[in-house]
Amino acid sequence: MSKPLRVLLVDDKKDYCESLSGVARHNNIQLEYKLDWETGFEFLKNDLSIEFVILDGKGKIEADQETEKDNFVIRAMRDIDTYSIQIGKHIPYCVNTGFIDRFEALEGNVKIFEKKDSERDLMFKYIAEQIAISNYRTARIDFEEAFVAFDKGIISRDFESVLVSIIIAYKDRDYRKVNLNAQRDFLEGIFISLNREIPCIPQALFKGNGLPNHESCTRFMEDRDANGHKLNKGVSQEIKSAFRKLKESTNGYSHLSDEDIVKTPFCANTFLIMEILEWLPEFVETNYKNHI
Repeated sequence: MSKPLRVLLVDDKKDYCESLSGVARHNNIQLEYKLDWETGFEFLKNDLSIEFVILDGKGKIEADQETEKDNFVIRAMRDIDTYSIQIGKHIPYCVNTGFIDRFEALEGNVKIFEKKDSERDLMFKYIAEQIAISNYRTARIDFEEAFVAFDKGIISRDFESVLVSIIIAYKDRDYRKVNLNAQRDFLEGIFISLNREIPCIPQALFKGNGLPNHESCTRFMEDRDANGHKLNKGVSQEIKSAFRKLKESTNGYSHLSDEDIVKTPFCANTFLIMEILEWLPEFVETNYKNHI
């Protein structure tokens, strides 16, 4: 069985927490629970392995409160959102309540599940789905501008997961050469998209297997002659250099093993990729507006 998903439940009913914990184990979820938000939030901040938070609709904000508070979930959601931005990691959450009618106003801002057996499995399925896509949301927290090229259809969504893997590796300080390979794959994805999605790079600069010739495509984006083809469009020297440095760097470490550490080139390449991605929308809007 795969590694259990670690989830925090904050609910002031201990019996319910324990009963839900048992059922969660059958769904490969390791449920940690706290009975008030003050304690739960402190636990969340001290355990970076928590991947999701389940919030009771009504609960205790502080441990010494005698009664539940209607503003409990609003406070918790605000704290999680603020903390997510602070640490640069998306932390998904949902509301699990026995008073669902009281929280209809929250629909659209948070997923709400009722405390009944028929909703429980749906909630666990939702948790697994949200954790699976949380890397994408984490990646966009600090690099939102880099995803505009995908949103506008300039870069194919086929390569979005490669960019996410690069950003996550950067955030995790994972500087192994294998992640330099991902950067090479992403550069290839840019060249492919500038041929397939946007009619910029001519097919003549691609190999018989449909993959780009990296040197020819780089020369073309530098506005230099590439096998008789030339871009003839305005590209700043900074972007020309970004393409060249990215191509040379991602192709220049093939002699290393995947586990070798290449911190400086990996970090430099990450920001070269961001520079190119932030430049692309304006370049395409200026020269290929009818294709977006």
